[in-house]
Amino acid sequence: MRLLGVDVGRARTGLALSDPHGVSCSPLPAIEERDPGRTIEKLAAVVSKEQVGLVVVGLPRPLSGRTNEQAELVSLFVERLRAALTVPVVTWDERYTSKLAEAKGVTKPSRRRRVSLDSVAACYILQDYLDWLRNRSQTQGAG
Repeated sequence: MRLLGVDVGRARTGLALSDPHGVSCSPLPAIEERDPGRTIEKLAAVVSKEQVGLVVVGLPRPLSGRTNEQAELVSLFVERLRAALTVPVVTWDERYTSKLAEAKGVTKPSRRRRVSLDSVAACYILQDYLDWLRNRSQTQGAG
């Protein structure tokens, strides 16, 4: 089953797609769209085209553990996305993913770049989730 990682932004939404075995992922071109409804339509098209079985959306949680405006916006987006898709949508802590992408030398996107910082961040979100699934499976299998 393929999984789709999503890093929601106000103007650009990063995407990453896992391999069919759920071991690794690769960034996809970001969705450049300010309208959340159109972003959801475009996400639904990717889910259908790539035969995605689960969507993992990065949730920006502040270090304080409380909430902030961006976390609330993403939570509302996730509610709308769940209503629009037929596959499960889960959230995953995305703290530091943009910093990790920047540390790898990924720069802000330009019109000529196919892979944006946002999509690399989505890949970090998704890879962290895939690693957690694998570790959880190994731990449960060892008991």
